[in-house]
Amino acid sequence: MTIESMKANPKLIAIYFPQFHTIKENDHWWGSGFTDWKSVKAGKSQFEGHDQPRKAFRSNYYDQTDLKTLRWQIDLAKKYGVYGFCHYHYWFDGKQLLEAPTNLMLEHKELEMPFCLSWANETWSRRWDGNDHQVLIKQTHPPIKERWKLHFDYLITAWTDPRAIKVDGKPVFVIYRPHQIPKISHMLEYWRELASKAGLKGLYFIAQKQYEFPNRECLKCFDGVFQFEPFEAIYSPTFDKTTIKHSSWFKLVRALPEPIQDSLRAVRAKYINEQTFYDYDKVWSHIIEVREDAQLTTYPGAFVDWDNSARYKNRATIFKGGNPERFEYWFSKLLTSMGERSLPEPLIFINAWNEWAEGAYLEPDERYGHAYLEAVKKALGSS
Repeated sequence: MTIESMKANPKLIAIYFPQFHTIKENDHWWGSGFTDWKSVKAGKSQFEGHDQPRKAFRSNYYDQTDLKTLRWQIDLAKKYGVYGFCHYHYWFDGKQLLEAPTNLMLEHKELEMPFCLSWANETWSRRWDGNDHQVLIKQTHPPIKERWKLHFDYLITAWTDPRAIKVDGKPVFVIYRPHQIPKISHMLEYWRELASKAGLKGLYFIAQKQYEFPNRECLKCFDGVFQFEPFEAIYSPTFDKTTIKHSSWFKLVRALPEPIQDSLRAVRAKYINEQTFYDYDKVWSHIIEVREDAQLTTYPGAFVDWDNSARYKNRATIFKGGNPERFEYWFSKLLTSMGERSLPEPLIFINAWNEWAEGAYLEPDERYGHAYLEAVKKALGSS
């Protein structure tokens, strides 16, 4: 693909969050009828001008088990220039959670939307209410071919779907925490062998880079990384950490020994303000810089906004200064930088389509309506 075509035809892939339908596990952990809308609606303003709670446009608190929801989301995304969705995929050694919208996509071939999956391979705990140590479901990665084959048998349905997002003719698969998987290179090579036997040209593995990986060995069988923003930027060694602002309690609490922090965890979660604030423009100015991995193809990321007060309340991380106008300005700058990047496909991963409780969503809300989507459309139209 030429530099000129990358400038003219960027492919925006929006991360798609599937926690807007009930499952029995969430009913057990969080109460009957729980979906992430409960968290969103519980958001509270914590300071003057704080945009909480976030409210869905015209009270469209949808259910992702309803096929009409997926049709609406796809039609809306395509209307404003989003190329495809990257569905979060939750797989716990054979047990799958929150799979309903992905399975609807797989079942209904008439839903014309390119897609890929991102395996969010983390243990679930009660971080949202401050009890980080209380495990809900543990993520294990047994390095056993039979378990790898079980996972492959589900994934091959997505990889052989004609709508699968591909690079060099190979279906894309994203992994969130590759360093947590023992013998990951063996697993990926095994999957490639199985995919070849199934008639695929190959598989294209992308690591979702939130911070510098603890080791590089886990990446040797990957084809690329994508910069998961805004966190890849703020955890980058070159980001100016002096711009980060903490609440008055933050430094005091973080100065305590770790065992004391652990014992005070529940008290902290209830009483102590530990918000961390970032300047939206300063973070975006770092995002648009071309910072490529020395060994792997590096796909840029973008983000709409971020404020996870709905989940973390007084321990939230908040980006101040964001609005549709600032987003359009910076997203346009990112598009302009595409010609400087060495990419086989002009993919950009944006956080997110619908992470409402994190404040990261393109979907319309009551405050801005469709303004963020309009910003996407304008920026893409002028790229």
